[in-house]
Amino acid sequence: MNKNFKLALFGLTVAMSSIAFMPGHGSIKNILGGDENTATVKEDEGIDVLKDVLAMNDESKPKPSKQFNTGHITFTDIKDYLKTTTQGFTIKLPSATNVPSPIINDGKVLVSGGFGSKEYYSFDAKTGAKDWALSLDDDGPSAGVVEEDVLVFNSESCTIFACDVKTGRYLWSHWLGDPLMSMPTVANGKVFTAYPKSYNYYQEYNENVHSEVPYYGTDAKMNPTHVLACFDLKTGKTLWQKWIDSDVMTAPVAVGENIYFSTFSGILYKVGQNDGGFLSAKNIKATSAPVIDGDKIIITRRNDKNNKCVESIAILTEKESNITAQYADKTADYLNKDIQNKSDLKTESMANDAGNGFGNGAPISSNWNVAYDNIGQSNVSSLQAFQGSRILYLNGMCYNSMGDEIICTDASNGKAIWKTKIEGDLHNVGGFLATPPIKAGEKIIVATYGGEIKVINPLDGKVDKTFKTGKNIRYAPVCNEGWIYVTTTTGELVGINSQDETLTGWTMWGANAAHTNSNVN
Repeated sequence: MNKNFKLALFGLTVAMSSIAFMPGHGSIKNILGGDENTATVKEDEGIDVLKDVLAMNDESKPKPSKQFNTGHITFTDIKDYLKTTTQGFTIKLPSATNVPSPIINDGKVLVSGGFGSKEYYSFDAKTGAKDWALSLDDDGPSAGVVEEDVLVFNSESCTIFACDVKTGRYLWSHWLGDPLMSMPTVANGKVFTAYPKSYNYYQEYNENVHSEVPYYGTDAKMNPTHVLACFDLKTGKTLWQKWIDSDVMTAPVAVGENIYFSTFSGILYKVGQNDGGFLSAKNIKATSAPVIDGDKIIITRRNDKNNKCVESIAILTEKESNITAQYADKTADYLNKDIQNKSDLKTESMANDAGNGFGNGAPISSNWNVAYDNIGQSNVSSLQAFQGSRILYLNGMCYNSMGDEIICTDASNGKAIWKTKIEGDLHNVGGFLATPPIKAGEKIIVATYGGEIKVINPLDGKVDKTFKTGKNIRYAPVCNEGWIYVTTTTGELVGINSQDETLTGWTMWGANAAHTNSNVN
């Protein structure tokens, strides 16, 4: 989209309704008892909004259009970009902005050019030599996924692209809406992604929906601002579309026949992959993408207490998203909007947004204010990069980064097994000081904002190896065949040969194209 047009359009002051969250009262029991069907709304268990979601998607309501403009891709080049180092190589991308997590596929490492770029690249995974380079007609390519030799990624403005992963050849694209702030997900030959659709588009057909109506409550009407869409992986054909209340947080998660996702407002959804049918929807104030393990969902959520921003780990039933256990309460200044609004991340995000045409910050179409209330971020760039305290679940243990700590928690009883403090000024830096952990062989790997890559023994939390990049890092690393790859906030892709081939198996954000966060067979 033309940047001057963006500035003119989104420089307008627009009033928007605020989220009405249920206040917290006291501390939740470690194991919740009682009949799950005794009430629609429980004080500490969130608010069941399935009825409202179904009403929002009733057959009488307007349907999102299936007609999309297409994007364009041309081949380009990159010069003087490669530096060999003692531990591998560093690729300097033309844009000096935050670069999303890369992909490892068939001896190549594929990566976005960064938030402020219009490029996507493929390099040799061991040497850094260029394989191919693409120039897009939209900026801000997201982290991508690869499945069945198809590379799929979103651009912040405003298109989903599908390319042949081996050649970079264009396959299909859809101009969906501005901005796109989540990654796409692929499973069972289908692509799942979210995009903004004007609230007025829906409202003009439904006189009973008004912007002043609260989002949540036992009789609340929900205001749809976004669409969850499903496309055919090979052709891009639209298979189904559903209204949702706000943008998807990070990415949808595909497990079995269902899709699970959190929205920035904190609602946890479960829908069927084949038809988009809603199976559950509960506002639990979710703060990360969910992880599914059999009959349970593991997630983090806001659990404020005594007027303090608190984040907790929660275990929910897979069927109806009922909370059965909650623990690991942590004061979450990294989610506190008053603190985040004064941080370096806010300053950087405003500059990044302005570079992409959002001179006054995120546009109203992003529904940024619900994210601001829930996770403390309000810019397109910081929302696109948000990964939260997402859980890595292994052998009954929850591993995650919560602000300035890496924590291992026993999921059966909430006991903290070990904690590792991350150095840094959490308040001034803003966001998280460490990325979500990944599993590589029998170890876990975490990257820190300060530029360190830590290889950690999951049993005791001891750091086995540390690799230093000298650069700030916001996105989770990937790892395969002993090579670790991280991206930086200033436009670099760093390849590190760990000399340990047992470190392997995590090839894209969330481990795979379905973003399950598990590489355990």
